[in-house]
Amino acid sequence: MKMSNKLRNLSLVIAGVLMTGLSGCSNAKPDQLRIGWTAWADADVVSLMAEKLIESHYEQPVERVMADIGIQYDSVARGKLDLMLMAWLPKTHDKYWQKVSDRVVDLGTMYSGRIGWVVPDYVPKQRIGSISDLSDPKIANDFNNTVQGIDPGSGLMQASEQALTAYDLSDLKLISASGAAMTAVLDRAINDDRWVVVTGWTPHWMFARYKLRFLKDPKSVFGGQEGIHAIARLGLDKDHPKVVAFFTRFKLSDGQLDAMLLDAQNTSTEEAVNNYIANNRNQIDYWMNGTMQEPKDREAKP
Repeated sequence: MKMSNKLRNLSLVIAGVLMTGLSGCSNAKPDQLRIGWTAWADADVVSLMAEKLIESHYEQPVERVMADIGIQYDSVARGKLDLMLMAWLPKTHDKYWQKVSDRVVDLGTMYSGRIGWVVPDYVPKQRIGSISDLSDPKIANDFNNTVQGIDPGSGLMQASEQALTAYDLSDLKLISASGAAMTAVLDRAINDDRWVVVTGWTPHWMFARYKLRFLKDPKSVFGGQEGIHAIARLGLDKDHPKVVAFFTRFKLSDGQLDAMLLDAQNTSTEEAVNNYIANNRNQIDYWMNGTMQEPKDREAKP
């Protein structure tokens, strides 16, 4: 997926609207389903796919509302958003979850992910294999004493701030930016064969495009494998039972999502989502209806 500065600026504008209370629900129509999303590659693909499927199969209008993660949690809890699709649990977003868990409904895991600090695989493992190795001033200097980050309010950046303290990395500076800026820094460093460490996560197209690895995290600051959940406002199951049932069945494997993200980066999010829907009719039928049709060309087994 190609994220521009305009997209990030739009996120900040909408975040400001949400922070003022969303009392007017923006320009949304009364019957419109409002889904929160964030300017991350996987969030863009997953939320757009959900929008297309819900509108085409259930004839239910959908509005995607871009906002920072913390605002999304609060808005779903207050009923100003119907859903958010980027709840990283149990650890990454625990701070947000604890504030709203009794005022929202967890519809389950859609796919899995991991967060941490990432380096190009050409950086020698014998020199740096763990985050703790960055406490060596000489090694930190090889990375220009910086860690390239993403959105300042994200769970990944909060964990990165904790890592600086936990590993006593006083020589390092954590730089906040957009996800697109992070991948641009990574791309330039790889093209120049320079050492770089960035805040990263899977699923992400950069792991399909480049040879990368996570630095080991012996103090478990970033946790392990996480589930990315769909979170709904209270009462959504009564207002939109088909939509809630859809999200309880909506699952993507790591391989499926990685391939779709790379397709989106090479073409566009719209094209990648359309391609996936066209090529996976059996899976789509199950998501939407709870039934799975046998392929027409499959021969009956004896």
